[in-house]
Amino acid sequence: MKQDVLKRYGSKEGYDAEVLINSRTVLAKDDFVSTGILTYAQGDIMEIELPEYDVFLLGDKVKVTMYTKSGLFVLDTTVVAKEPGSLIVINPPENRRKFSEKREFPRVEVKNLGQIMGFQNVQQKEQHQLENPIQISIKNISMNGLGFTINDNSMIDAILHKKCLLQVELDLSFEMPCMLEIIRKEKLEDTYYYGAGFETIPMEQSNTLRGFILRNQIQTYFEQKRDEEFKKAMEKKSAANQ
Repeated sequence: MKQDVLKRYGSKEGYDAEVLINSRTVLAKDDFVSTGILTYAQGDIMEIELPEYDVFLLGDKVKVTMYTKSGLFVLDTTVVAKEPGSLIVINPPENRRKFSEKREFPRVEVKNLGQIMGFQNVQQKEQHQLENPIQISIKNISMNGLGFTINDNSMIDAILHKKCLLQVELDLSFEMPCMLEIIRKEKLEDTYYYGAGFETIPMEQSNTLRGFILRNQIQTYFEQKRDEEFKKAMEKKSAANQ
């Protein structure tokens, strides 16, 4: 019986996050309570569709109770975004730890830039400062690393490899100097794609980075949702005209 439950709902480390989807969800603030349906839960955010969404304001502290097939889950959180018919609330770390996800931290697609200021071969302990910083295009980012490409197909591609440390400055609508370690290198058509992990992030930068990732995660989700709704509407219109 226990193995059947684990197979259906997740591993021993936590439930499968899918058990939250389409669960009846109650939101409570002050003296107001509303019931809706949880339709999305990934990374730092959850979406709850409910008819009385307009009663809730951005920044409201709410108590969320989720009635799922695998039990009752309760958490205190904050409303961080809204659109007609739904609210986005923070999925706090203590709740995320109850569920198994492919990534420890959510990774979001971005289109930001940065510069490589220097690099170090870890094995040789040799540091190199660049007279002319090399621009990079950041493709995605999370709290533990990022993916990027080098724009000018520089010869530095031949130098950078796994375990190489980079001194970089990231432009994420705020300046973020940091150290990266290259974890993987992948050949694309006309350049290389690099996956790199953050070596250390000061606490003040960590909080700012978390806010940047959260805003992008919400924006990306809303864009994807509207694209899907538009596609469905067009398919429905096309079917009606046939």
